[in-house]
Amino acid sequence: MSDDKEIRASKVCVVGPVLPYRGGISHYNSMLFRELREMGVQARMFSFSRQYPRLLYPGANDRDPSLGEFREPGVEYTIDSINPFTWWKTARNIVLSAPDLVVFHWWTVFWAPCFIFMAHLLRRRGIRIVLICHNLVDHDAGALKKRISDQVLNMADAFFVHSSEHKRSLQSTRPGKPVVQHPIPVYGHYPPARHPLPKRGRLELLFFGFIRPYKGLDVLIEAIRLLDDPEVYLTVIGEYWGDSSVLVKQTEACPNIESHLRYMSDGEVADYFARADFVMLPYRAATGSAVASVAFHYNKPIIASRTGGLPDVVFEGLTGKLVPPNDAVVLADTLRATDRNQAVSLSAGVRNFKERNSWHSLCSTLLTLGQSRLPDTETLA
Repeated sequence: MSDDKEIRASKVCVVGPVLPYRGGISHYNSMLFRELREMGVQARMFSFSRQYPRLLYPGANDRDPSLGEFREPGVEYTIDSINPFTWWKTARNIVLSAPDLVVFHWWTVFWAPCFIFMAHLLRRRGIRIVLICHNLVDHDAGALKKRISDQVLNMADAFFVHSSEHKRSLQSTRPGKPVVQHPIPVYGHYPPARHPLPKRGRLELLFFGFIRPYKGLDVLIEAIRLLDDPEVYLTVIGEYWGDSSVLVKQTEACPNIESHLRYMSDGEVADYFARADFVMLPYRAATGSAVASVAFHYNKPIIASRTGGLPDVVFEGLTGKLVPPNDAVVLADTLRATDRNQAVSLSAGVRNFKERNSWHSLCSTLLTLGQSRLPDTETLA
């Protein structure tokens, strides 16, 4: 990387979702903002007054109902996803802050119009743009979405990624721009189990998070069917995006699968993570996974597909096990050869990984992407 790495930003603006919005990226942003302020960085956080129009959100609600009217202290909830005036107003407030860099979170093409609009205004005023890339393109994106995503990526002066796959891709397609990589740290806000659940059989498995086709839950269910071991239990927790009728039939057909196809609060989830021996990430494709961070918070090893950014955090024999994606037979064989004692042993590797990858180290790495403002600055009226 260039000498930019030696220049640290002291004034930063971040754009993206935070609590009380649901999802791993909102938790990520809240932890990021808190740590930046803890480090003494002059940080401003701009989030959304409305994240998605109701008709376009596939889940029940994009806000965490357990948080009520909570707002992250210091965050400015100013961006309405369908009101361009709020995009302009937020960009103007950022310009008046005179930051060393502005950080956008990039993960879905829905935000392309807003982010391109804001980034264009900021770059015209000589402000450096960094993209934290949770995805480069949407999962299962077609040609049009890929072209739109390219436009967003072209607006960035530097990239911050969590997977070696993303790093290689960006270095290949945009060789003149800095790219740095750091694992997603543990989300430390999750509570301890309140009502511990007794372990069942010889192995307790947990699948957690929004349920979408690319996450391969159907592969995992097929592996459980092939395994046909009454001593291996799987718990599925998450809100299904779409028609869940097929999934309901699949889980009901297997007595060893316990399913909760709904949003579950952090307090409830804690009990199921405490019971689990392994957290399952059978993804067909992946960049990173916030679920991995939650699993590591509870010191749980992971069985994951060898795809995307998952091998950057799931190390064979250290923090978990890796299997080929989309292969129920191999996954079943892996589960057949796995026991609870292995899970206990791998938990030590999880603890060591957590110690090396903190929010402080992530923020320190991000701040190295700061540099002097670009030339030809203007005033945003």
